Amino acid sequence: MTNYIKSEFYRVFHTKAVYALTGACLMIVLFFNILLWAMRTFTGDFPWATTKYAFSTLEGYMHIPLCLSAVMGNVIVADELKHRTINNSVAFGLSREQIYLSKVIVGIVAAAFCLVVTETGFIGSGYLLQEDSGFAYTLSLLRGTAACIPAWIAGMAAIISLYYVTGSRSASILSWILIMVAVPGVVSLLGMKFELCRRLASWLLYSMVSNIEVSGDWLVYSWSTAQGFLKCQAAGIIGTALFIVLGIVAIRRKEF
Repeated sequence: MTNYIKSEFYRVFHTKAVYALTGACLMIVLFFNILLWAMRTFTGDFPWATTKYAFSTLEGYMHIPLCLSAVMGNVIVADELKHRTINNSVAFGLSREQIYLSKVIVGIVAAAFCLVVTETGFIGSGYLLQEDSGFAYTLSLLRGTAACIPAWIAGMAAIISLYYVTGSRSASILSWILIMVAVPGVVSLLGMKFELCRRLASWLLYSMVSNIEVSGDWLVYSWSTAQGFLKCQAAGIIGTALFIVLGIVAIRRKEF
């Protein structure tokens, strides 16, 4: 399994897809900071060119990395069922469980690379270009990132699992959107009327990482309290475990 993981790392990090995705994410966050800096520079009166506004804005969009985990997961599976390259791994003596878990491990590392590069570039450029509002907002962003990482890993495991369930990348993406985005959206709407749905929605990953409330001049997220932070962690871990079980069951039943 170790050799297979090494070969997967070589394959993934010697293609352009991971670097293209990382570069695109980095360019977007750098452009955002540059735009705020330019507005302050050329207008002379732009109160939002601060690390408070910049970092709070990114923290308010933690559902975007969840969606990007599906993109990264599709990079990892790379249509191996369509091209039947997985047959070589099975013939080499690897179990189906080892193949699946290796994909998840490599996907997590590739996503971590993208996350570290993007967030480091964002925070660094924020301090360079924006007015410093204090370390509390940086700490809040890092705290939100830590809270949401298990949910993002669950999103990664989900897309890989759904690929083996459906047998195609396009079908896995549609299934992922249905399960991870559409269903939580519907449950959240029903939660406005039914208490049971409201409680269920609070445990669904997309709803959890996109839930924002305004309290004075501070944004309150699902992970803002110690209890909420642990709840985000628990929901992500539970989601990851469930999708890993689904993936293992699916790859065991797949005909290669």
